[in-house]
This record gives sequence, C-alpha cells and structure tokens, in this order.
Amino acid sequence: MNYTQRLNNNQVQVMKKIVFFVIVFISLTVNAQQIHENGKYADVNGVKLYYEIYGEGEPLLMIHGNGGSFSCFENQVAEFSKHFKVVLIDCRGRGNSSYQKGVELTFDLQVEDINLFLDKLNIKKANILGWSDGGIIGLLLAIKHPEKVNKLVTSGANIFPEGVIDFEDMKKTAIDLETKNLNHENDLAIDLNNLDLKYPNLKFTDLNVIKSKTLIIAGDHDVIKSQHTLKIYESIPNAQLAILPNSSHSALIENSKLFNEIVLRFLMQ
Repeated sequence: MNYTQRLNNNQVQVMKKIVFFVIVFISLTVNAQQIHENGKYADVNGVKLYYEIYGEGEPLLMIHGNGGSFSCFENQVAEFSKHFKVVLIDCRGRGNSSYQKGVELTFDLQVEDINLFLDKLNIKKANILGWSDGGIIGLLLAIKHPEKVNKLVTSGANIFPEGVIDFEDMKKTAIDLETKNLNHENDLAIDLNNLDLKYPNLKFTDLNVIKSKTLIIAGDHDVIKSQHTLKIYESIPNAQLAILPNSSHSALIENSKLFNEIVLRFLMQ
C-alpha cells in the first residue's frame, strides 16, 4: 500500500481547534493519524518519535508546522517519493509522537530531536523540507549541524517572533489559554503557543554561516512579513527565493502543483 492509498483508506481526523494564533492555526491541526503498517517509533531525546518512510534514494526529511503532523505533506509524498527516500516524522507532542510534559518545548530541543533521530536511522546527511515551524527547525539544523543538511527548503519560516504579521495576537491567546487551563487540559496548546511567542531568537546575521544550498519559499499572502522573508533569503549565501502567487501560509496545500514543481526542480538540480 503506498502513501496515497493510505490517505484514501485512513482519513485523518480533524481535532477541535485548540487555538488559532498565527502559526499553530495555519498548520494542519490533527489528531494522531492511524498507525500505518510502515510506521515505526524511534526512542529519541526522552520521547518516542513516530515516522514513516516511502521511496528510495537520497533521504528527504519532511518536517511539519507547529500544530499539525506530517499529514500536511499529503500532496507531496506520492510525487517526491518517486525520486527520494521520503522520511516523514511527527515532532514531539504531535501526531503519534509522545509528549514530554514539564519540559519546555523549544526549537533547540526539537533540533536535537531531529539530529539524534537522523543518527538513529543512520542517515548521515539529508535534504530537508520544512514548513512553517518545520522550516525554522531546518534553518537551525543547518546552523548547528551543517554536516547533516544537504539541500534545505523552507516554506513560511521566520527567525524571530516579530517576523509574524499578527505577533500581538499571540500574546492575547497566551493569556486566554492560561486562564482556561485550570485542569491542565491546555498544557500542550500552551506549550505550542509559547514556542512561537518566545522563539526562535535568531538574528539575520546568524544565517550567514549556512552552507547548504537553500530555497526560501513563501506565499504572497503569507503570515510571515514579506520583508522578513526577503531578509532571510538575502542573509543565506547563494540562496534562492520563490514567492508563490495567490498563496497563503499554506502554499504547499493550496498551490501544491506549483509548490512541488519548484521544490523538485531545486532538489534535483
């Protein structure tokens, strides 16, 4: 059974909207998808990370956004797995991966998750496709572990919280979530909210050290400020930039054909 067949047979359940602030709400917010016959777990950095692999060839790791799971890449996997060994991973606390309550959720923590995950799978070097928070993880991985990153594609990434158009709304959401968390039912939502409210804390000059061939993507109606995206592109040596027309933060979903063509052309050149 291939990935497309799996998606047709196992419908992903939409979870109730925990919070709709900037990055969390735009990522596909879903419950754990049904465990697939190809699905496996890796014990990494204090959590169990769920992953699936499709295709053969150079590894291509796809990293999802804040409040979703790797199901967000449903429009990419079938096509990309014709050319690459596609590795899909649910980040900690999302999808089928476990949640480490009481441990602050940061981007540095997730970067170490990915670093150790690649070691666990004996993947020395991988191409990275990261959407939203996944793109932030990709940028940090290229900075902290450059030996692990071959080519890097980010879509809708920011490098500090104020790079998001509606940053002030995150603060209001944080207060609302804390107020309604008497029984700790919103702990994960609060962690996810705080992740993008407080992090990352990079400067544009921090991106100057990235050596990987990099493609920066954004929608022309993205929630990331256009000037912020442009500065990210300008700060990475020899990077490429693609702004997708008639696209929001979810360009890989709503404009998937063009998105796939651009990304595949970059990865295969």
